[in-house]
Amino acid sequence: MALRFKLRQLEMFLALAETLNFREAAARLHMTQPPLSRQMQELEAALGAQLLHRSSQGVTLTGSGELLAKEAVRLLQDCEKLGQRFAGQPTQRLRIGLTTVVETEKFTQLPQWDIDFKRQTSVKSVRDLQQEKLDAAIIGMPTKTDGLTVRHLYRDRLCVALPKGHRLAARKAISLLDLNDSKLFWFRRDRNPGFYDACEALFKKLHFAPQRLPEPTDHHVLLSRIANEDGIGLVPESLKKIRHHGVVFRKLKEDELLFIDIGIAHRPDPVRPLMQPLIQQLKTLFAS
Repeated sequence: MALRFKLRQLEMFLALAETLNFREAAARLHMTQPPLSRQMQELEAALGAQLLHRSSQGVTLTGSGELLAKEAVRLLQDCEKLGQRFAGQPTQRLRIGLTTVVETEKFTQLPQWDIDFKRQTSVKSVRDLQQEKLDAAIIGMPTKTDGLTVRHLYRDRLCVALPKGHRLAARKAISLLDLNDSKLFWFRRDRNPGFYDACEALFKKLHFAPQRLPEPTDHHVLLSRIANEDGIGLVPESLKKIRHHGVVFRKLKEDELLFIDIGIAHRPDPVRPLMQPLIQQLKTLFAS
């Protein structure tokens, strides 16, 4: 019988079982919350069992989840021993800063690379890169990158997340100006000054000035707050992959103007000769 789940999904599940928090588990796994949530849903579907109880306060394990946690530890330990027996060429280790808005699932398609990810703000990654504490940094743009070379990887347009009962929820596309009377969850400037300033300049130009609410850093908490009709959110389209009862995602009419670009930054003459082939593989992966 074909295996219906992946070992990587078990590793993700164990991280979540230990932390009982999607944000902390995603940080430990060097990935963002949307792909982690999607992988857990796929694992539950493959096993035909609910493994997690989800709520705005966090997650808890079901009976099936507790059983799987015990079995998964033994299975992964056996796989590690098997891998050590048949180990081939050693992998190459790189230090890479990683912004929280990146979808990191595709990194599993690069098994030949041993990457030590450092999840942090783009500003901190750029500073560490300039100080040679990192080999490269995957950052959100615009970000000030003096003295560095930046290669574009992909663009993530913003959409609007609304409570299911919102007066505009029936529309397929919504203008920012239609949302002026709504309360908007919005991030602090220190999380990404360049992107924050670019958005604020656009909002001013378009006369978009809704009441602001502090945006939760945990995507699941943010969507729960939106479902509770506490406010709305302008979020990357990649977040739509998290299915949340009570929240609908709608296209922004201004999405040609409102987006975040993701790029990989490195020093002009990187000391590590492995950087160039890695950059080319990343560009190919994200282009697909």
